[in-house]
Amino acid sequence: MKLRTRIAKGRLAVMVASFAVAIGALTSSCAGASAGLGTSSSTCFSALPASFGAVGHHSKLLGVRLLPATKIRRFIPDLPASKGGDLCVLAFQLPDSKGQFVVKKFDDHIEGKFELVIYSLATKKVLTTRSRHALPIRFAHAFSII
Repeated sequence: MKLRTRIAKGRLAVMVASFAVAIGALTSSCAGASAGLGTSSSTCFSALPASFGAVGHHSKLLGVRLLPATKIRRFIPDLPASKGGDLCVLAFQLPDSKGQFVVKKFDDHIEGKFELVIYSLATKKVLTTRSRHALPIRFAHAFSII
């Protein structure tokens, strides 16, 4: 009888340990700085202070993407020349005239009042900002605001 009790306790301990490891693995993948924004562009987080300075601290950060200049030129044709190939694109939501953050959700995009900031990692400067009514690329975190 004592042997069965020890085996049962051992199995319970293994199950509890397995459950704890599984929970730890799930939560650690969501805990990184880039995971909260739906991006792996961690090098672009150095662009945050300058970008917030360009759009104002009253805005909400929606996402950060590291993209080649050629892809950015598809939606910003007059993009200033930069020394580096990859640039950071930061998306912010701006409040409307009443101070509200209003968005409309459609099947594949959201519309509202947005500001895009293009930041050069090579020069450590904001290249340009653009006001938009819809986001031209997907920022995974942006779809969670609705």
